[in-house]
Amino acid sequence: MKYLEWEDLRMHKLNIGMITCNYFMRIYHNRKPADFNWGNMVSKYRNEFTRDDFRALAEEIRGLGYDNIEIWEPTFSHFVYTEKDAEDMAQELGGMGFRSIVYCIGGWGGNDIGSIEKAYRFAKALGSGVVTGCISRPDHDKVLTEADRCGKKYGLVFAIENHPEPSIEKPEDVAEIMRKYETVGANLDTGIYNMLGYDVLSAADLLKDRIYHIHLKDTRKGGNECLPIGEGDAPLTATLKKLRDWGYENMVSVEYEYEGDPAPGLTKSMEYIKSILEEKH
Repeated sequence: MKYLEWEDLRMHKLNIGMITCNYFMRIYHNRKPADFNWGNMVSKYRNEFTRDDFRALAEEIRGLGYDNIEIWEPTFSHFVYTEKDAEDMAQELGGMGFRSIVYCIGGWGGNDIGSIEKAYRFAKALGSGVVTGCISRPDHDKVLTEADRCGKKYGLVFAIENHPEPSIEKPEDVAEIMRKYETVGANLDTGIYNMLGYDVLSAADLLKDRIYHIHLKDTRKGGNECLPIGEGDAPLTATLKKLRDWGYENMVSVEYEYEGDPAPGLTKSMEYIKSILEEKH
């Protein structure tokens, strides 16, 4: 397969990737069932989405020009595959030209504590330096205490993704909580902050010193859907320029969950990002 290349993105020091949950309707052949349920969809991925399916998906993502990948757990899961499988997949992804991998666990609450170390071992085998996901606010201390223990043990960091309550939502809460732990920081989700009415740029400034991952997502204030980057009203032009000026080195992962084939929107997103980063300072 011939891959699109965006060499000038590398010159600007931004590591643009995407999360595999952009293809969350792929398991239904890009047609949302009338009885759609998120939990059932996750189970369907774990039970039916094969290693070959994941490999084919990764190839398609590279074909769109993305050379960093965020693996959403159900598409290649520590509940399904071994650490050896993860090591082998990391080699295959490297052979495709992916330069970095992040492992997204979705979300953790109190019932997940017993499987956190397994997730960290799997992420380590993938060659990921970052584990990310949302955290149940009522359970955050015991969950993040275990994540921090595993982070120190395996040399990884955890990035709290801001999701609506009862997850950790407010930028100020993310900032306060993450500083209690040595290996915990933030995953700045621009789209969720925007749709909930938060100031995305102020949130970025507040969390700057420990933003370990970014979900670059476009939305509309008060809305509830993802849009291709540049088609919503999230301040993503300013966000990208801010990250470029900071010399931000962690992954900027495009999130565009679409109830169909997301490839056209992901292509538009990359073109938009490229156009912004080509602009002079």
